[in-house]
Amino acid sequence: MLVKQQTNSSVRSRATLLIAATLITLGLSAHANAQTETTLPDDPAVEQAVSTPAEPMVRTMASDVSTLSAYDKETILMKYDHVDPYNVVPTQPLIDALIYFEQNKSSFANKNYITIINYAQSSKAARFYIVDLNSGGVWPLHVAHGKNSDPNHDGIATSFSNSSGSNKTSLGFFRTAETYNGSHGYSLRLDGLSSTNSNARARAIVIHGASYVSEASVVQGRSWGCPALSMAVRTQVIDALKGGSLIYSVYDTGGTGLPSPKPSEPAIPAPTPTPSPSPTPGNGAYTMAPLAWESSSKPERKQWSQYLQSLVLNEWSSLLAGANDMNQFCPKYSKLNNNQKANVWAQLFVSMARYESAYNPLSRMHETTMGTDNVTKKPVYSEGLLQLSYQDTQWNKWCKFDWSKDKNLSSTSPKKTILDPYINLHCGVGIMAKQIGSKKAIAIKSGVYWSVLKPGGKYNKLTSIKSMVKSLPFCQ
Repeated sequence: MLVKQQTNSSVRSRATLLIAATLITLGLSAHANAQTETTLPDDPAVEQAVSTPAEPMVRTMASDVSTLSAYDKETILMKYDHVDPYNVVPTQPLIDALIYFEQNKSSFANKNYITIINYAQSSKAARFYIVDLNSGGVWPLHVAHGKNSDPNHDGIATSFSNSSGSNKTSLGFFRTAETYNGSHGYSLRLDGLSSTNSNARARAIVIHGASYVSEASVVQGRSWGCPALSMAVRTQVIDALKGGSLIYSVYDTGGTGLPSPKPSEPAIPAPTPTPSPSPTPGNGAYTMAPLAWESSSKPERKQWSQYLQSLVLNEWSSLLAGANDMNQFCPKYSKLNNNQKANVWAQLFVSMARYESAYNPLSRMHETTMGTDNVTKKPVYSEGLLQLSYQDTQWNKWCKFDWSKDKNLSSTSPKKTILDPYINLHCGVGIMAKQIGSKKAIAIKSGVYWSVLKPGGKYNKLTSIKSMVKSLPFCQ
């Protein structure tokens, strides 16, 4: 992908396509003026306390995962590579929740779902994300926050507490417990697993339905600290999450940080690999360290990994000499053999693909600031795993995108040459080799092809990319 202007604002709008709840009629507006934003009323009840003891083992969770190596974290995340294909959930909270869940899996009897609640978002947004760990799908819902977390009632929570009587929302990891019928009807108790929410049960911080929460983009009413949901979805949500599932309540302003496929584009299916060029590594005796995109549910990616290895060992062996900033990505690069060096480069391209296409070979993005593609005579689109364009064929003879064939196919047809993962990777590796040959560096401030590699750039992902490459065992 060329250095460009992008926006993640579409992620939120795309999330609405996944909402399965039925919209309910809005309550009374908080203001008489028809021009004023709709605001739902607060919970008329008061914060309660309960004497029911927490379930055992609440404080025995392995909550500190800071000791995990980058490689161990990536290994865990590979197991959940199918999760959130449309990049709806804020990235870092989802990563933290998946790692926490995997580290404490035996303590969660309900392993079907995890939930992330991001209170950095306005209550107008669907910020209660139920993640189906089996299918990978996400169900975003609206949720209330505590009255004193949002004293202005403008939909923005600014303060959090674990104290009884605070009337504020608590942050941290929770585990769902038993259901009961209380003043709000069918409800679900929560046990706090973090120091920031350890009083959740004593405060009666529970999931319940409320008339002051709607599945609509309005400022929701405020609870007394409970993550209250619309009555329209209450029973379905509680039945899904009850009995020991993980909930992560967080304040995160980072967003998804990933491109989101258009709703009309399939996020998961991958095109059938083309038989040529052959994805056979240069040295059959070498066993590659797994790359970040590999997972048991995506066996074709193992072949992509082998093909990257082969490209670096054979066609683009100039990359094996490394770059001036190579030690920032793999500190031990100079001590590696050629197979290992090729493995490092392959991981680099995979790391770039994570932020360019979210590993979706059918990904397309309209480059609104780049005008017209000289080849297609249409607006420029970046496409495929490494987000390349047809005009790249003018400057890079090794890029084999064939517009004469592709123009007759649908925009996301897996038969398009630019969306073929092998042809796309072949072009991208060549472009990188060209950059290293002229600039001698991976991360450069000017002349860089991919914006994710531009230091100080608005869309640079160098910290994450370096971490992913360093996670390889022989780089540590």
